[in-house]
Formats: sequence, C-alpha cells, structure tokens
Amino acid sequence: MSLLQPITVLGAGVSGLSAAVRLIEAGHPVHILSKEPPERSTSAVAAAIWFPYEAEPVEKANRWSAESFHEFVKLAALPDTGVRLMDFLVLTRPGLDNSWKDGLPAGAVRKAHPEQLPPGYEMGYLARVPLAETQIYLPYLLERFRQQGGTIKIQEVKAVEPLLEKGHTVVNCTGLGSRELFGDESVYPIRGQVVKVKKEAPVQSMVDSMEKGRLGYIIERSDCIVLGGTDYDHDYNRAPAEKDTRTILERCRQMEQRLGQPLVLQALAGLRPKRPAIRCEREDGRNVIHNYGHGGAGFTVSWGCADEVLRLV
Repeated sequence: MSLLQPITVLGAGVSGLSAAVRLIEAGHPVHILSKEPPERSTSAVAAAIWFPYEAEPVEKANRWSAESFHEFVKLAALPDTGVRLMDFLVLTRPGLDNSWKDGLPAGAVRKAHPEQLPPGYEMGYLARVPLAETQIYLPYLLERFRQQGGTIKIQEVKAVEPLLEKGHTVVNCTGLGSRELFGDESVYPIRGQVVKVKKEAPVQSMVDSMEKGRLGYIIERSDCIVLGGTDYDHDYNRAPAEKDTRTILERCRQMEQRLGQPLVLQALAGLRPKRPAIRCEREDGRNVIHNYGHGGAGFTVSWGCADEVLRLV
C-alpha cells in the first residue's frame, strides 16, 4: 500500500489512539473519527493496569500483552506519560491458567510468600507491571498523535462505505460499536463498575479474578485508590449502582484490611467489549482492518494489537 493512502481510525479509546499513533509515526496520514472524546470512552473508566483479563484466545492475548508490556516499560521511563511500574499481587490457586506471566521478562514475577497473601488465600504472584493513569495517559496519546499532524473529529459514523469509496483504509476500533456498525452480534458488554476512594494509608494493589461474579481488585493511583469491580455479561447500564458500590467496598476491605472505611470520591461504570476472540484482522474483500473485542484487557494488549494493525496495513 502507498504510504500516502489515507487511513481513518474509528474510535478514540486506548485501542484507537494506540493504533493511530503507530500508523502516523510510520508515515501514514491518519484521521480519527469517534463518537466520544477519549475522556468519555470506556478506556477512561478502566483501572488500566497491565493484566490480561477476559481476553481470548489466551495464546494471542498473551503475545499481544507481552509486546505491550515492553512498550509500557519504555513509556514509564519518560516524563508526563502517566505510566509507571508498580507491584501487583495476582491472587490465584493451583490448576488455574497463569500463563499470562510466561511472556514477561525475567524477574518481573515471583511467587508471593504466604505472609503477603490476604486471609483465606493460598497462592499468588507478585508482579512488577505497568499502570496507566488514564487521566494523564489518554491525553498523552492524543497529543502525541496530534504532534505528528494527526487530526480527530468527534462524530458518530453510521456507515463505512463513504470512507472506502474515497480510498480510505478504515481501522475499526469502535469496540461495542462494532455490533451495530459491522453487524457483529458476537460482541457484547461486560459491565464493570469502579469506586474511587481517598488515599489514606498505603495499600497493596491486587486482583482476584478467579471466579465469575466475584471479581475484586485494588489499584493505588497517584490521586486515589481504584476499587473494583463487577463483571456482568450483557449488561448495557453505564450508570453506577449504589448496591455495586457497597459490594465492591465490602469485597475489597476483606482483601486489604488497611483500607478501613475509605471516603468514596466517585463511582463509575463502563462496558468492556467482549467477544469469543479478539478481532484483530483484515476484512475479506474490503479495505477494513478490525481491532476490537479486547474484553477487560484493552490497555494490556493495546500496543501489541496496534503493531498488528500496522503489519496488516
């Protein structure tokens, strides 16, 4: 393909922004069209810690996650990206798939000692992983894209044919929007709620994703502590629920007793776009490249999938 052929990226969440940055930095003219600005995307609600959650198929998701891990480590060394490395306790048990750790560099993961586990847990891994503070990281990506001459327009796209007729390559990063725009009925929401609480004492950031319906995580950010979460399939409600807030607080206090009775700052809900397999491929017969269906791993696989999009272009 000619380097001058225009590319339109649909969507301005982390997947769309990462793909747009990769493409424009490789010399392609890129324009983003998005129904919502980055700060109102599902990505803005995400806890945004590196951990492949609800992403299939596992083998590909692990590869894209490992590629993204290395990119995030580079970003963590730069100022004003909103990315830093932190210790994250992944609670698990024997017999579960813990292959997410296999692609990480030596020394990034070790088995947790019994005294490092919350009461009632028998096994866990302490991993040094990237955290992207979304309120800094998403604007950073957008600014990096604009500095290369990239443009963005907040506009809902109802059909891609007009773009294709103009000779554009379309990169679809619309997540759940692909259900309507591309007729993909296999993509559905997993509703996730988070509760932001005031930082008082230091806490251990951790996740327990062992059992459907019992998801719990604690992530210490610079401005607050993010507590989660919920994993309701096929739930389109984007409003936070008081009942979920109470459940999240109770579950997280059991995991990390140093939380005490934290002051709630804000509750937010977002819809993770899940499908049986992440779709990162070129469409047959049309100049469309898809990059969506990342489940709860949008940030985690973002750079690996962006590199895949660049290869497909």
